[in-house]
Amino acid sequence: MVDLTFALPLIMSMAASDPGPRAIAELPLVKAQAIDRRVTRTSDLPTLELRDIRRRMLADQYISFDEMRRLADAGDGNAAYQYAERLLAQDDPSLRSAAALYYASAALTGRDYAVFELVKLLEDPQIDFSEGRLQHLENAMRNLALQGSQRAVDALAEFYATGEPFGRKPDEVRKIMIERAEAGDAEAAMDLVRDMMSGATEADPAQVEALLAVVREEGDLGMRAAAQSLLAQLDTAPQSDDSSEETDQ
Repeated sequence: MVDLTFALPLIMSMAASDPGPRAIAELPLVKAQAIDRRVTRTSDLPTLELRDIRRRMLADQYISFDEMRRLADAGDGNAAYQYAERLLAQDDPSLRSAAALYYASAALTGRDYAVFELVKLLEDPQIDFSEGRLQHLENAMRNLALQGSQRAVDALAEFYATGEPFGRKPDEVRKIMIERAEAGDAEAAMDLVRDMMSGATEADPAQVEALLAVVREEGDLGMRAAAQSLLAQLDTAPQSDDSSEETDQ
């Protein structure tokens, strides 16, 4: 269970100067796209030729490079992952950028193991990504993070902090975490509360209350208990009255 008892005094002081209700975030957020489920069965493929290729792939029969690429481009995540593996097996530095694209495609079909391979390539300073390809990969990583991939969130935090390979963007990970919290991710909501309580980010009492409400509704037993306790403290905290003046002499 997350121990937030150290945060109670801070929450009490925040509640005393609460400016009023606000949304969890005021900045526009990027919404997570759905996982790519174009191809989950062989019958989802549009042509007999592609369906035959997929059947042979699933039966561990030989598939040519061109056939594997076409199947991957049609939305088959398994084929995208295998094609990326084949590209890397060529030991050709010029193919590593393309491999990253196919790992991203595989990851976006719900194959979280492909995220690890994608991150390895993004961490490699020797790979020369074109501007357009890098933008595509950044969008893929953001989408994976919004879908709940902790590996993508952790990697983006490092990438945005160091500036490589996407440039320094210190606020972007927080936006992703807020979006996940608003979608009902209790762990993301609790992480944001902890950052606020530690002073790592600006603490707003209305935001804390909204985040704790998510934890109370969606978290496990220990998280719900901690959230309920903190919400109770917010509810009972004295409110400041700026209009009152001290009259005692």
